[in-house]
Amino acid sequence: MSSMKAQRLLMLCAGLLLAGAALPARSQERHRLYTATNPSDTGGIRGIITSPHKPIVEVLAMPPDEPRFVYEGKVIGDHQGFLFESLPMGIYDLLIIYPDEFYEGVELHPQPSTLTKEDLQKIEDIVSASQPFFTRKVIHRVAGTTGRGNVSRCLCTFLRDKESSGTTSHREGLEYMVNQAGLGWRRTFKLVWLKDVGPGWQVVQTRDLYPVWTDPAHALPKHHFRDKLSRIRVTDSIKDIGHLDLATTPLKPVAGSPSKPALPADNAPPADSVPPLE
Repeated sequence: MSSMKAQRLLMLCAGLLLAGAALPARSQERHRLYTATNPSDTGGIRGIITSPHKPIVEVLAMPPDEPRFVYEGKVIGDHQGFLFESLPMGIYDLLIIYPDEFYEGVELHPQPSTLTKEDLQKIEDIVSASQPFFTRKVIHRVAGTTGRGNVSRCLCTFLRDKESSGTTSHREGLEYMVNQAGLGWRRTFKLVWLKDVGPGWQVVQTRDLYPVWTDPAHALPKHHFRDKLSRIRVTDSIKDIGHLDLATTPLKPVAGSPSKPALPADNAPPADSVPPLE
């Protein structure tokens, strides 16, 4: 090989290494997490968030009858709006993520939840014991049907509230190699499916929604449920759902919220603030 060819090859390899180093975290760890769209599908969803007035970092859509399919949208309009394109016809729930909070309209169960306090405690116990890499779990909402053989589903935050070490994230089923030291705490929003197997509830499946490395100051974003983000029907065109005020607290109870004793009115948390199971 001539010295000129060797020099060009060396420069090409160096360029590829620099390009790889510059890839955002999303392309490394979430490029295969979301469901691929088909250009032949012409449906979609468009909207603008008027409140809160701050940049959106991620927006996701999922059909309630098959929530394992999760579609990633585009953030548009000075990071205040969103757009989904090439969605199959169907009904979708949305999840809007900000750095310090997230809003969702995920349908957890097709029927009103009949879970008892005993069910909720057993679900909390089994979720807390799952995936020990994550040292803290918060169940934001849970819904299901009580009784042996029945199922439930919950929306959770899984957090590792300390820095990790090592060079691989295979413990989370991710397909990339990364030096974890110095990246901060590890967090993901998850859907968790459970089944009552008799003695208790068992985790049968989980679905990552938004795994990230995060600064400890924003490790546990505030959760809000909004029914205006639920059951959006998509046909063969882009559905414009207009301007959405998500910051206004809804008056009716949050569906699928863990049961909690009532607090005195002067100490009551906001209606959209669902404390974790304790």
